[in-house]
Amino acid sequence: MIILGGPAARAQNPTPSAAPNPTPLPARSVVVRAESPDAIYDYKANSSVVNRLVDGAIASVTGEGNAGAAWSSLVKPSDVVGIKVCANGAPLFSTRPEVVQAIVDGLRQAGVPWENIVVFDRDEGLLKRAGFRSRPGNYRVLWSAGNYDPQVAISSPMAGQLIYGDLDFIGKNLPNLKEELQIDDHKKRLLNISNESHVSKVLTKVVTKVVNVPVLSDNVYCGLSGALFNMTVQNVDNWRRLVQPPDCGDPAIPEMYSDPRISEKVVITIMDGLVALYAGAPFGDANYAVQFGTIYASKDPVAIDAIASKRLDKWRIDASMDPVSKTAKYVETATALELGNSDLSKIEVRDIRQP
Repeated sequence: MIILGGPAARAQNPTPSAAPNPTPLPARSVVVRAESPDAIYDYKANSSVVNRLVDGAIASVTGEGNAGAAWSSLVKPSDVVGIKVCANGAPLFSTRPEVVQAIVDGLRQAGVPWENIVVFDRDEGLLKRAGFRSRPGNYRVLWSAGNYDPQVAISSPMAGQLIYGDLDFIGKNLPNLKEELQIDDHKKRLLNISNESHVSKVLTKVVTKVVNVPVLSDNVYCGLSGALFNMTVQNVDNWRRLVQPPDCGDPAIPEMYSDPRISEKVVITIMDGLVALYAGAPFGDANYAVQFGTIYASKDPVAIDAIASKRLDKWRIDASMDPVSKTAKYVETATALELGNSDLSKIEVRDIRQP
């Protein structure tokens, strides 16, 4: 069982606000699939084509007539909108700046000022490698490493080895701290084990709404680097313990996502499938990459993950590999927690093909 809320938060609120309170599952979920053979070539995205794909997908999934109206149905000008990218495989296999720019342009049409648009992920260096830098007049860039919330933590029975960058990590080369705490090396190693993962301050303190922009990719740890993964594992420290075998993120990932401080901020998921990576993630290997030229959009993160798994499974089976769905059992668990539909018979896929 995953429990969100650090000691201070629990003391102030003995009945945790983090208790899952899912809305009933829709009878059918909609996933829009917008694609064009001209969207990407030689790993370089065509920004004008990508804009049309993103605008078409967002208008279709919201049922609005154009992109500006679609974004206005999701956010208000007063919102601080976080665009949660995935920079793990930077620069070739991460969320692409052209996809983010199309989202930014739509948010600006909806009246959101640039100062209220934040692109974020875990690591500053990877964000830069992926092409994301703060640009006045466009958007700000923030990162989670070094910015975790001491009062909002995920607790679970599984303990993990803390590393540099985790909030509670005690480093090897801190003689003053060691002397102050009066601990020997053995005790220090024990202190570097924790069953808590702290949540990003960007998510808990900065943004009010989130556009989740994962990539179409497998994941060596938990099978799939999709919508649920991008909003949970990518937003906490001490995360490795949550995705290690045999559980591989099940049920940790859907339990984290079910917390309203995460799930209720996400207004839409736009999956970047311009380049699909069916093996070798999170770091990436061009031998297993497909320049796919596709954008997915859905209000249902489980449905978009189910469609992504199906597509990745086909490539992997053709390559005599185990399907990602064999490992990513957490997607089905997410349906049991009423986070969305993973049953393909309950998912409507709408195709938009651009010339």
